[in-house]
Amino acid sequence: MRKSDSGLSEVVSVVMILTVVILTIVMAALILIPIMGDNDERVHNGDVLLEFARMKADVDTAWISNNTGVTRQAVFTLSPAGDRTEVTVMPNLFSVLSFGGVSLEYGDPVSDNYTKVNIIYTAANMYAEDVEIIYSGGALLQNGDEILPGSTKDTTRYIVVVDKSVVKEQSIGGTGIVTLEYRLDKIVQSGSDYLCVFYMVIR
Repeated sequence: MRKSDSGLSEVVSVVMILTVVILTIVMAALILIPIMGDNDERVHNGDVLLEFARMKADVDTAWISNNTGVTRQAVFTLSPAGDRTEVTVMPNLFSVLSFGGVSLEYGDPVSDNYTKVNIIYTAANMYAEDVEIIYSGGALLQNGDEILPGSTKDTTRYIVVVDKSVVKEQSIGGTGIVTLEYRLDKIVQSGSDYLCVFYMVIR
């Protein structure tokens, strides 16, 4: 009986050790995954804001230099899983359920044919707060707060617009990337304002 009791004791000890190890791993995962997921999503929110800021700067450069007929591109990452700016040893597994979307929408009309253009990014994060970034007619906003204003000189405004008869509203969502293609077609005067007419499409 002593040999049998000794063998049983060893089995019980192994089971207890394995149970402790498994519980430790589970508890660590429950704590670390939300923390790391929240960090990934916050970093990604900042990356998208920088992508929009670069796009705004490039659009401004196009109309300031009156560089018509040249097609340019801006790339937006929809989620941390599609973020190409981070190099990690392990795949990003903490925000696999996070996704986002980019839409091209008509803003306020400024004439019969032309309307302000709205490029909108919306995030549906798993851990961090959701964000909405909007490029509207030349201004850049995040969650309703203006980050970068549109361009003005004295009482003259320079408004980025699209021709509704040429540019269609679009929306793309998911976890990858979206490319915005845009081209300055012309600049027309409307009262005291100048309308910077762009062709735009998202893919």
